[in-house]
Amino acid sequence: MSDQLDQEVRAGAHLLPLFTLTHWDGPSMLESWQLDGSEGSVLHGDAFMPTGPLLEVVTTNQDPQGTARNRWRASAGIPHNLEELQRQDAMFNALPSGLITITVDGAATEFSLWPGKNSWLAAGASGGFGIVIDAQRNPPPPEAVRLTRVADVEPLLQARRAALRALRGEA
Repeated sequence: MSDQLDQEVRAGAHLLPLFTLTHWDGPSMLESWQLDGSEGSVLHGDAFMPTGPLLEVVTTNQDPQGTARNRWRASAGIPHNLEELQRQDAMFNALPSGLITITVDGAATEFSLWPGKNSWLAAGASGGFGIVIDAQRNPPPPEAVRLTRVADVEPLLQARRAALRALRGEA
């Protein structure tokens, strides 16, 4: 399955660009890739360790606000019926938010920002794609974030495989 996913990413990365944090010196890897090419993400930080910042940069061809809401919903709890879903939507829409400028491939890009306690969530668009940044565990401030398009997905794929091997106790 890993080989198949790697091939899907290689074949689709030119159609759905992935973004990484500029000047990030910690670990990063491919986090997710939808086989229909609608979404992919790069994880910055170590998801298997309970400390240190963890930032996921999601690229989507869907509405970035909806993608941000879905990321928030994962922390709020999966709704079990339509009433819970509607209540969560209303809660997300009522969250305090603002606007921030984040540089994406050298261009100033406007993002909606939802600050949290020791976390933040941002959603914007660049080059016809939605970008969502889900920043957890005392991440850097959003003002400090700069994004760069991933030119070569191979290091991200290799890092993902290494993380999976370590998780299985093979490393």
